[in-house]
Amino acid sequence: MAVNKQESDFDIQDAFDSLLVSEDNLVAKAYEEGLLQGEIAGFQEGFDLGRQKGSEIGSEIFFYRGFAKSWIALLSGDLSEAFKQLLELCPVSLNPDVVHEIHQIELKNKTEEADSKSLKALEKLLTLLERFPQENPKNQDIVSLLQDIRAKFKHCCAILKVDASYSANNQLNF
Repeated sequence: MAVNKQESDFDIQDAFDSLLVSEDNLVAKAYEEGLLQGEIAGFQEGFDLGRQKGSEIGSEIFFYRGFAKSWIALLSGDLSEAFKQLLELCPVSLNPDVVHEIHQIELKNKTEEADSKSLKALEKLLTLLERFPQENPKNQDIVSLLQDIRAKFKHCCAILKVDASYSANNQLNF
């Protein structure tokens, strides 16, 4: 029996080594692809979470800003001209009870001197709101600044004797 030289040079161990190396290569390639897919999914999840939380904080900040500016205008008597113009533009769409209530506040402010303690607290709230960053800072503690703003807002509500707590449930969704 003549043994072919090519068949005798073939070692079964080389075949198993080749299979093992190809399996290791496939595992390494799958690991790299999985790592890349995980990074992409993680970045997207982080982006979505950042956009959601940024939107929530932004609406809260602008609620406080609108509250402070409105009360400053009411207490200082600057609202009467703007309110009269608003009544001229859309008298039908305003709630009559709200119109009556604002007129009562105006009359009260005309008979009494503006509360300087309330105005000072509202001005401090506006100052804190102006310090809140518009961009993503790396070296500023926005959590403590937001807590200060919330505390000052509660202080203003207590001084003004109003219950105007901010609720995220009142948000508009797009």
